[in-house]
Amino acid sequence: MTRKPSERVERIGDALDHATDLTVRYLADRAGLSTAAAYAMNRLHREGPARLTTLAAREGVSQPSMTQLVQRLERQGLVVRHEDPEDGRVALVAVSAAGTALLNDRRDVRRARLDEFLDTLPPEEGRALWLAAEVALPILARLIERADACDRDGELLD
Repeated sequence: MTRKPSERVERIGDALDHATDLTVRYLADRAGLSTAAAYAMNRLHREGPARLTTLAAREGVSQPSMTQLVQRLERQGLVVRHEDPEDGRVALVAVSAAGTALLNDRRDVRRARLDEFLDTLPPEEGRALWLAAEVALPILARLIERADACDRDGELLD
């Protein structure tokens, strides 16, 4: 039986849900990349090159699905595979220069759209949101690090 979330968890969850909706529905450039491709590329960009099996596990998809996605991204020139310096039998997947440029362009589009939306707020609300982001960003980064260290069931990975 699942216990009822606390008011604190409900409020934080609502804030994250709203931020996700704003980002995915209104800020993100949805042309050209699937959501799965964007998430995988963002992970590679943030964390660096990874084995395909590791990337599949971290993204919560099957290895065959990730293989197809990586092949599609390779054909588009957005990712590259290169030899793992620790094990020459293994290939690492990395974001290419073109992939990095695309991710940067997509980030710039999100920021420009956000800027337009922020201009519709009263200045004090914009400042309050900025201050909240200053406090929340390092905390969210730590939560992401902890989440990345766990499998999909919340168990710590080796």
